[in-house]
Amino acid sequence: MHALPSLARTPSTMPHGFARGLAHGTFAVMVRAALMSVSLALACAGDFDQLLEQGGQYPITATDTSSGSTSDDATPEVSTTDASTTSAAETSTDTATTTNSGSESDGATGSTGDDGKAVPVGVEVFLTPSSVDKVGEVQVTVSTSRPVSTIDILDGDVPLVLGAAPAVPVYAFEVTSDNVPGDGTHTIRAVAHAADGVSGQAEKDLTIDVAPGGTDVWPPYVQAGPINGFTSAALLDDGSIAAGGFYDTQQGLEAIAVKIDGATGKLESGPVTLGKVALASAGNGPAITVGDDGAVFVASTRPGPTWAVARIGLGAPLAFEWTATGDPKTKALAVTVAGPFVIVVGGIEVSPGTHDLRVWWLAAEDGALLHEAPFAASPDDDQWNKRDEIARGVALVGDEVIVVGEREINGEFNKVYRRAVVLRYSLAGEALGDWTSPGELLEEDGAMAVAALREGGFVFVGWGRDKGTIRQVLTHWFSTAGQPGSVRVESTPGSDAIGYAIGEDREGKLIIAGSRKQPATDMDAWIFAIPGPLGAHVWDVVRNGPGQGPDNAAGLAMGPWGHPSVVGSEFADLQPQAFALRLYP
Repeated sequence: MHALPSLARTPSTMPHGFARGLAHGTFAVMVRAALMSVSLALACAGDFDQLLEQGGQYPITATDTSSGSTSDDATPEVSTTDASTTSAAETSTDTATTTNSGSESDGATGSTGDDGKAVPVGVEVFLTPSSVDKVGEVQVTVSTSRPVSTIDILDGDVPLVLGAAPAVPVYAFEVTSDNVPGDGTHTIRAVAHAADGVSGQAEKDLTIDVAPGGTDVWPPYVQAGPINGFTSAALLDDGSIAAGGFYDTQQGLEAIAVKIDGATGKLESGPVTLGKVALASAGNGPAITVGDDGAVFVASTRPGPTWAVARIGLGAPLAFEWTATGDPKTKALAVTVAGPFVIVVGGIEVSPGTHDLRVWWLAAEDGALLHEAPFAASPDDDQWNKRDEIARGVALVGDEVIVVGEREINGEFNKVYRRAVVLRYSLAGEALGDWTSPGELLEEDGAMAVAALREGGFVFVGWGRDKGTIRQVLTHWFSTAGQPGSVRVESTPGSDAIGYAIGEDREGKLIIAGSRKQPATDMDAWIFAIPGPLGAHVWDVVRNGPGQGPDNAAGLAMGPWGHPSVVGSEFADLQPQAFALRLYP
């Protein structure tokens, strides 16, 4: 049993070295040709193919130069200083001029040339890349003409890192949006300090021009037919999107899965049909997830109803492997993978419109049912089992499985209130605890989706309302130990709204996908980013289909560089049609 692998990219390393020697009493500095491997992670889905092609090494040629500026060519050059060509008359007794207009001071026991003067430290700065128009990582690499002990990196006069040990790269920072570290030209300056007190410096300009958050990475993919809607999304290792959805045919609803090219947004392979389904919509599935071996699993509710899980390979062509089904009157609304287990959540129907919550553990290898965990009110609280409990979302958070959903409870004056529920399990299915919302901000609420947070803990999104009023998007934070924390409600008093999916980007912003019924319109797809429990929206995207009818953003997959991939359905030509889009963070 093992955790899912991280999609975060590990920066590459570059071999780098210098040699110096003494010949006939004359000190000469020699720069050994170095190799640098490109380590830029392109966040835009359109550049994942380039990302896979990069990482090869290219040479840095050593040339003699007196200029400290670097070239913007793909192959930068390293400046060298040959002390044998520098006369004492050209060197000040107190300071020396480096090849990059830096300054050095004499050291008591430092390196000296044949004239007894301190040997300058030549410095060269390389930025990979030197011009940024997409979210990604910029590496700062510094070469010096002789060994140094520490290096300072500054953005203009603002320190980025002080006293860094010489390394390749010396420093790496992330350009994650139009605000961090900020559009415009930045002067990256490196100051190298030798052990004998001599220092040198150089600088290089970095231009940043990143698209604003919430704008399209590529034109939205719209499937006018025959796919009528996407209901879930998952990111594959190659940056493409696996999407679950449905056909709406004269014979009924049918589940499908497709693979969408992450570089262009075009349909790459599929659809593969997965059988008839009883439910297919935002919040009801089909739900899709990806295992750490690249296998794709789709959970849906077949007629009967009964849950079904299909394992497929999203290659070319799509490969159908197996389907497992559950007991009669069961429903599957969400799915995730935890090592060798596929975990399906939903409920079992005890009467029309009433369910007991269920969680199922299946073997990822063959779909065999391994374990089942029920959750329902006790007979003391619900003697006739009339209260509804159902799971809506599931996520792997550390070494725990977090299940969220809704339940009905008896409130004041014998009123029945619908409240969010959070269940915690071990990977093997041991119950670790449960929590029911006390309704502290609004009288009723429900959880539709849950996501792990990078700093620990998790967050769910769904809806909240005072009883008998319209819904508003509600977000609730939890600690690593499962303790409830901050609650946020989006104030949309005139618009019925609900959050169906949630994810966290590299900046810590939460991206929420759902729907919102604005005044005098039908339901529109609503995607927005929030900075945390407090603060205005960072960006909003409202997608209104070309026809009059309901639109929704049903599924969300977060890329390694913070790009949200969103899928859903919109109304056009008297019928729903599927859409997928990728947005800048």
